[in-house]
Amino acid sequence: MAENDFLHVKEFSVKRTYTATLPPAQNQTPARFVLTSEFATGGWANAIEASLNYGTDGSAGGIGATISADCILPNKAFPSGAYYPLHLSFGAQASSTWGTLVNPVAFMRLENWGTAGEFDDKGFLMHIEGINDADDHIFSTGTPEANSGTLRINIGGTAYYIMLCSAGCTT
Repeated sequence: MAENDFLHVKEFSVKRTYTATLPPAQNQTPARFVLTSEFATGGWANAIEASLNYGTDGSAGGIGATISADCILPNKAFPSGAYYPLHLSFGAQASSTWGTLVNPVAFMRLENWGTAGEFDDKGFLMHIEGINDADDHIFSTGTPEANSGTLRINIGGTAYYIMLCSAGCTT
């Protein structure tokens, strides 16, 4: 294929099954997409882009997700490792510098585009399912402040708690 050609396929599926324990130094990546550039890439540069478009007449019969990532944990006590359905990482190099709001650097960009009014009025930043409210759990409303709760996060091996309110701020 020429440099600017596209490969169009109906479905692309990669499956790899391991039947033996692999050494820790042997990394596994069934599909890898790499974009390398020594020049400015223009308005957009994505190693992977996914789109789910329902058009005018489509709709989700259940969950509609542009990207789905499942990490199915072993059905036993974990002998080792850390488990994440999504791993985001930066590779800042020795001479990398930044720090302005004009050219932001962040682990995630969340953008609402198009007609934003309905999402602004009724959308959520996150939808979390499958966790239970209890003291010392990941989610707890057992805080002394009225109408509040916490979400536990791990920063550098230390547990911190993000405060939550069950009613929006008015000031």
